Amino acid sequence: MIYALIVATASREGADDHDPRYGSIHMVNLIRDRWIPAIRKDRTEVCIAPWEVTRDHETNPVVHLRAPRADFNGALIQFLIGLMQTVIPPSTDRAWFKKFESPPDPDYLQGEFEKVAHAFEVDGDGARFMQDFDLAEGVETSIDHLLIEMPGKKTLEDNTDHFIKRDTVRQICPSCSAMALFTLQTNAPSGGSGHRTSLRGGGPLTTIVMGRTLWETVWLSVVPTDSFARYGNADLQGEADIFPWLAPTRTSESGGDTTPQDVNPAQMYWGMPRRVRLDCDGTTQGICDLCGCRSERLITSYRTKNLGVNYNGNWRHTLTAYSTNKTGDLLSQKGQPGGVSYRNWLGLVQNDAESKIEPAVVVHTFRYDRQPDLPEVPFRLWAFGYDMDNMKARCWYEGTMPLTRVDPIHRAEYEAVTAQLIRTASLVAFSTRTAIKKAIFSEKAEVRGDLSMIDARFWQDTEAEFYTTLHLLKDAIACGEDATAVKRRWLAVLGREAETLFEDFSQANLIGVADPKRIALARRDLRNFTSIRNKKIQKTLDIQPDNQPQR
Repeated sequence: MIYALIVATASREGADDHDPRYGSIHMVNLIRDRWIPAIRKDRTEVCIAPWEVTRDHETNPVVHLRAPRADFNGALIQFLIGLMQTVIPPSTDRAWFKKFESPPDPDYLQGEFEKVAHAFEVDGDGARFMQDFDLAEGVETSIDHLLIEMPGKKTLEDNTDHFIKRDTVRQICPSCSAMALFTLQTNAPSGGSGHRTSLRGGGPLTTIVMGRTLWETVWLSVVPTDSFARYGNADLQGEADIFPWLAPTRTSESGGDTTPQDVNPAQMYWGMPRRVRLDCDGTTQGICDLCGCRSERLITSYRTKNLGVNYNGNWRHTLTAYSTNKTGDLLSQKGQPGGVSYRNWLGLVQNDAESKIEPAVVVHTFRYDRQPDLPEVPFRLWAFGYDMDNMKARCWYEGTMPLTRVDPIHRAEYEAVTAQLIRTASLVAFSTRTAIKKAIFSEKAEVRGDLSMIDARFWQDTEAEFYTTLHLLKDAIACGEDATAVKRRWLAVLGREAETLFEDFSQANLIGVADPKRIALARRDLRNFTSIRNKKIQKTLDIQPDNQPQR
């Protein structure tokens, strides 16, 4: 597993008797209590309630989340976005811009959020946040199994928990329990017979536009009510149509599905595929194994049962990119080996016509409807998610990409050339890996093993130059210049990186081990492929060599 694990002690700012991170004896209400770890502009570490996201916005705003785990940060930002989208959605684009420019007062947010506070209790005899309404029976499970990467039953039986060890998480505080529960429900992978995946499938890739403050980041992912209504049945206004835990679970024991037309569109943020009930009676005192804070009521176990809500049909979550298959079904994009970098630009930032992937609704809305009228500040795309292999979490990936503002009249040309640049990089990356294999292995050798580190290095080493190239492209198009010089420069960058990787991986310097002839032929092939005279390169970049006339 690769993910950022940050264990930090919160500042005393915002701490009171209702803050579970300082030893409170009660459980958490996720609207009223201060339980969300964050960082202000001056680097002060705080815990805030959701309605405090705009506190001191003009003087010392909250800028980032600082949960004890990277996947918790991903869950918390979606929690805040979902809360804003559900409770105070803008009625129009004009209303959206007004709140972006003048964030609502914390007192206003507190009053609005209080209307749904009863749906956000972690403990109690009645409805509990993200927990089965009346789960009277189920399998008793240790609390660590709320964490997606922890070893499952078969792994433990086979004694193969080599990297993620059992019993490393035995007890967690109420606020971390809420984070873990929401993270599981939002990303739920397949979990065995009848254990349902999340509304977007197992390990969805989430994409969010990042602003300068936490408020901006949250509000940039909220869409007007008319647009949002098309992603579900907006006529269904019952509380349980939005927050499914406020009523008996729509179980799938009889094979029933829950489609977008069966619930309010806001349920995309509050989907509850897993039947879980925290054991809030058998708690203990001590230190939380995740955040390191003391609590009087550490949770050690929960009950679970299969055949929870089975989300099916063409759900389109507004934070996720989707492709369309031959029958017109929507397929959410998932985390993939290799992580997130500019190679994912097509599909995450702009449409990928070849793969038929469309960016998330919020990304498209930002780039086409909002960015042209917003200040030219360093907005970025934040993409994150688990790379799942069925029930196994292989890795947590996240990354950011700059979202440069482009004049709408130049956007079509800019995006067309950008697609050419990325597809050329893909061709060169493949050619580099192929040449290295030819240099190391004989033609008839059966090559096994993972050479993905070559691709990963290629994309990583060329990423900074890619963004430089995009700025040069934007300037060239704005000045009415031909983009050929920019394309040639980019091809030269790719060629140099290909040569560097070949020298590093081909064993060319290992005299007595390498085959000089094989290496020389492989190097020649690589240089030919990355040359501007290569027909495939010419077609992909839409350029011609110097001795041929331009079209």
